[in-house]
Amino acid sequence: MKFFPKIWTTIKIFFVGKKKSDIKVYQDAKATIEKGIDKEEILIKASSATNDEERKEILQPLIDFVTAEQIVDAIEKEPEILSETKPTKKRKKLYELHELENEIKRHQSNLTLLDLQKSSIKEVFNPDTSSFDERINKLFSLLGKNKVNDKVELSDFTVSAFDKDFKQLEKLLQEKSTLKRHSYREREKKKQREIYESNIKKELNNLDSLIGQNKLDDAKLLINRLSKSIKPDYKKGIERLSRAVAKLKEKELEVFKKRQAELLRQQQEEAERLRIEQEKKLEQQRIAREEAEAIRKIEEAKKAEKENKLKALLTKKFNWRDFQRILQENGIAGFYHFTDRSNLKSIKENGGLFSWYYCDLNRIEIPMPGGSLDSRQNDTINGKKDFVRVAFNKEHPMLYIAQRDGRISRPVWLDIDIEVAYFEHTEFSDKNAAAFSSYTPIIGKETQHLSNIRFDILKKAELVKHYNLMDNEKPYNQAEVLVKTWIPIEYIKNIESLAQ
Repeated sequence: MKFFPKIWTTIKIFFVGKKKSDIKVYQDAKATIEKGIDKEEILIKASSATNDEERKEILQPLIDFVTAEQIVDAIEKEPEILSETKPTKKRKKLYELHELENEIKRHQSNLTLLDLQKSSIKEVFNPDTSSFDERINKLFSLLGKNKVNDKVELSDFTVSAFDKDFKQLEKLLQEKSTLKRHSYREREKKKQREIYESNIKKELNNLDSLIGQNKLDDAKLLINRLSKSIKPDYKKGIERLSRAVAKLKEKELEVFKKRQAELLRQQQEEAERLRIEQEKKLEQQRIAREEAEAIRKIEEAKKAEKENKLKALLTKKFNWRDFQRILQENGIAGFYHFTDRSNLKSIKENGGLFSWYYCDLNRIEIPMPGGSLDSRQNDTINGKKDFVRVAFNKEHPMLYIAQRDGRISRPVWLDIDIEVAYFEHTEFSDKNAAAFSSYTPIIGKETQHLSNIRFDILKKAELVKHYNLMDNEKPYNQAEVLVKTWIPIEYIKNIESLAQ
C-alpha cells in the first residue's frame, strides 16, 4: 500500500528533541505489530460497509497496524533517534510524536479508503459488435428496398440481451456483497452464541457445584439469575436449569428432613436429659428427705437422750427426807442465784439454768456470764464445771465482784426451789467451791456435807451484811449448793415476774 513520499523525512525531523513519551509510542507500535491483524478479513468487512463512517471504523485496526509498521521501520533505520544525545541547534522539533502519529493515521485512513474504492472499480470491456453492425446495416438496406420478408440473421447477441445480462451481473455482484455481509453477521451471531452458551454452561456447572456442596442459598440466587439470562430458544440450558431446580428441591427436602431428624434427636436428647435431671433431682430430694429424716431422728434421739439425761438428774436422793429435815431445822426455805437481766430471755427459751460447761457444749449463748475465767478454770480443775451454783442468802460477795468486773450490769436474784437440794447428784460446799486455792472447801453430796454448812454465819450475814462479818467467818458465808447440770425453769419460782 502506498504512503506519502516525504514521510521518512518528517519522522526523522520529529524525533529530534524527543521525550520519554516518544519511546512509549515506539513500544506501543512494536506491540501493535506483534499482535498482528487479518488484513483480508478487514478488507472484506470494509467492502461490505454501507457508509464511510462504518467503513473507517472497520479499517481502523488496519490503519493502526500500517502506521505502526511505518513508525517502527523509520526508527529502526536510524536508531540514533532514540538516543539520549541533545539535538543540534539547526534542527527543529516540528511535532510531538503523538501528534505525528495522529497525522499519519489521518492520512493513512484517507489513503486506505481511496485504495479500497479503487480496488472496487472494475474495468468494463465493450463487446465486439462489428458483425452485429454489418447485420444492422444490411437490415436497414432491405427495409429501404421494402424487402420485409427477407431473413436477416442478427445472431444471439442483442442489445436487449446485453442489457439483461449486465443487469443480472450487477444483481449478482450485489447479492454476493449481501451474502458476504450476511455471512459475516451469521459468523458473528454464531460466535456470540457460542460465547453466550459457554458462559451459561459455566454458570450451570457452578450451579451444580453449589448444589453438590449444599450451598443452597447461593444456588437459589444463581437460579434466579439464570432464569432471567437463559434465552427461550436455548433448550439445552433450560433443560439443565430445570434439572438443577429439581435437584435443588430434592436437596432442600433432604436438608429439611435431616434438620427435622436432627431437631427430633435434639428434642429427644433434651427430653432424656430433663428426665435424667428430674430423676436426679427427685433422687436428691429423696436422699435429702431421708437424710433430713435421719438427722431429725438423730436429733430427736439426741434430744430425747438429752432430756432423759436431764430428767434423770431430777431423781431424788434415796434419803432426801434427811436433807429436808436438816434444811427445815436451819430455817432454809429456798436458795438464790444471781444473774444479769439480759440473760432471762435465754433462760426462758432454753427451759432453765444450765452450767456454763453444758452451755458451751450445746451452743447455748449466755449474753452476760456471771462467772470469771479464773473460776471456770478452777471448776475444770476440781471437776465442778458441770454444776449450777446457788447460794443460801443474797448477801453474797461474788455479786459485788461480778459488778465490779463488768460481767453483770443489771443484777437480778432468781428464787430457786428448795427441791433442787434433794436431786440425787446435788452437792454441798461449806465455802466457795471455786476458791480452793485460797482455802479448802468441804464438798460432797451426803448429809454430813450439808451439815457442815455454817448456817449460823449465814443468818448473821443476813442481819449485819457480809462485809461486817469477821474475816474468819466470811468464807463460810459463800457456802453453795451445786446442782448437777440443770435447774428446770419450773424450779425458778420468780422467773415469770422477772421476765415481764
